Amino acid sequence: MLDFLHTFFAQPAKHWIHLATKPEYRQYHRLRSRYRSFPRFIPIQVSLDGWKVDAPDAASFLSMYRDIFLNQVYAFHFEHASPRILDIGANIGLSVLYFKQRFPAAVITSFEADRDIFTYLERNLLQNGITDVELINRAAWNSTERLCFFAEGADGGYILNAEAASSTMREMSLSRQVEVEAVDMRLFLRDRRYDFIKMDIEGAEHIVLPACHEALQTARYVFVEFHSRVGEPQRFAEIVSLLAELGFRLEVKEVWGSSSPLLERRVNPEGCDFQANIFAWREVGTVEGSDG
Repeated sequence: MLDFLHTFFAQPAKHWIHLATKPEYRQYHRLRSRYRSFPRFIPIQVSLDGWKVDAPDAASFLSMYRDIFLNQVYAFHFEHASPRILDIGANIGLSVLYFKQRFPAAVITSFEADRDIFTYLERNLLQNGITDVELINRAAWNSTERLCFFAEGADGGYILNAEAASSTMREMSLSRQVEVEAVDMRLFLRDRRYDFIKMDIEGAEHIVLPACHEALQTARYVFVEFHSRVGEPQRFAEIVSLLAELGFRLEVKEVWGSSSPLLERRVNPEGCDFQANIFAWREVGTVEGSDG
């Protein structure tokens, strides 16, 4: 009973305290109250912290804003003003705006495979005066080729790779399949170094992360959003093992899963039965060839 009363009274009090003291919290709830009932895949334009942001879908915009600006899943400490950031899966550019807010002199390379979403990325940076970011409209991959891509229309596009075992997902995707150019990251990253590597590529992380091996050896921070799709092999252990073997310390936070996974499996609208954010970092002084 005491636990119930604590929860009943504490949660509303916490909400009002956050509204009074945290600008990002106020901003998120203002945006949520305006856009949470918006139809899916209807473009919106938002005034955000002095920026003008165009988005193709209100629901995905709210989710990204919550994660990036409110929960700050990409936050990291750096001693200098210009960390080198590799943003694989930049979507409409909220991640870039966040990085530039924290580190205006950051050197950023951004990949976005979806052609339509890439136009939002370009527009959002240009209309906010950000012209010093390397933008690449290609899919990060482990070879140079053309790939079949499911253009979901918001933040859920993904590569339909040869390993996909779910014919159901393929049939659902037929009307939105497009071809995209892919870049072999082993070649692209040759002689390039990054301090922070962020990867959100909707299930292709087990292919692309190993291809970034050279850059991972000198990176200090890594963020990977892991996706376990129903009907496909689950590669979570491979990703965690790779990062651990390279000397990273790890923390994992569940994004989607089942409360009793041995009894039942919940599947989200994107076809995933498990999603998690993987945070990896090195202690200062342990990065190979680090210059601080």
